[in-house]
Amino acid sequence: MWALASFFNVCLGVGILAVLPLGGDDGIYASADALLSKAAEVSLGSWFSTWVSVDAFVVLSGSVLTSYVGICGLVRRLATDRVLPSFLAKTNELRGTNHYIIAAFFLLSASLVLVLNADSSIMNGVYTYAFLGLMALFASAAMLLKAKRPEIPRDVIAPWSVLVLGLGMVVAAIFANLLGDPSVLMYFALYFIAVALVMFIMFERVMILRCLLALMKKTAPSQYAKDTAVNYFRTRDTPEVEHTGARGGRTIARAITSIRSAPIVFFCKRPDLTIINKVIVYVRRNEQTHTLRIVHVFSVEESDAPVLATFRNLAVLFDSMYPKIRIDFVSVQGEFKPATIEWLSKKMDVPRNMMFITQPDMVSAERVSSVGVRVITA
Repeated sequence: MWALASFFNVCLGVGILAVLPLGGDDGIYASADALLSKAAEVSLGSWFSTWVSVDAFVVLSGSVLTSYVGICGLVRRLATDRVLPSFLAKTNELRGTNHYIIAAFFLLSASLVLVLNADSSIMNGVYTYAFLGLMALFASAAMLLKAKRPEIPRDVIAPWSVLVLGLGMVVAAIFANLLGDPSVLMYFALYFIAVALVMFIMFERVMILRCLLALMKKTAPSQYAKDTAVNYFRTRDTPEVEHTGARGGRTIARAITSIRSAPIVFFCKRPDLTIINKVIVYVRRNEQTHTLRIVHVFSVEESDAPVLATFRNLAVLFDSMYPKIRIDFVSVQGEFKPATIEWLSKKMDVPRNMMFITQPDMVSAERVSSVGVRVITA
């Protein structure tokens, strides 16, 4: 597909250069907004120009539809990963679609058209920066996987030379666009900062709420302000917040508790102190939760084995070592397979992308690759 697209684009460019001059009223620069249509008109007449215009409209309509399909999947996954607000993942009961994502994407796209006054050249430049940035992220992610997780089973293995060459060409293309029209980068940066700000608020929302509560204690203290200490790290032994020392503070405290109470599931094959400790550290640093459930799936032969007792003792040990996070142990008799993961996801009310595993071997990777669990440690 890539070879065919490259051949077609080169032939199309050469063909346009052959029938149209660069300058003049009918040249390439003057007809930049409808270049294919102009080339078709010069080549075979107005009927061919109309045909190319209609065909271009149909193709672009398909690309717009594809963009909506793609953005729905992307934003839905980011929302379930708690990177974007969770309400975006809600579905329409009538059609089963993510109407909030569709509406937000339409408003974002329409605002770009209005801000740029429908200037197609600037909009093309904004799209170019977005596409090149995505390609740079692909190359960087592949490098990171090769460096950090070289043992992960994969179907395609790209050598380092290809990755470095690809990233270098993408960076060169970004600088080439900067030399062409640097003002386009400003519009791209504005929308990029807006989206990044939403993600930053999602990552730091607990800290923002705590700062807001502290501010309210100073500006709108309640009658219990002097003798109130709020515990944000609610565990099984921590009662619900009764007084926060600020008017309206209980609502904020409940919001913090609700964010922190969403559980994380980690499937553990054997009671390894190092692996479990690494998982706990990872969850504390990267996830907005204070509840970790260690799940061990065992067979009938292992039901009387001492490994279950070892798991329980480790859960008690780590629960006392990390008082700010609740650590539970859950043992499930059965086979570790996609059906078991799906059943546990529904039973525990935990989305599959909030379920973690260690780096699987080739056999396990083939069984769980399509389930949606996340690999967090080797």
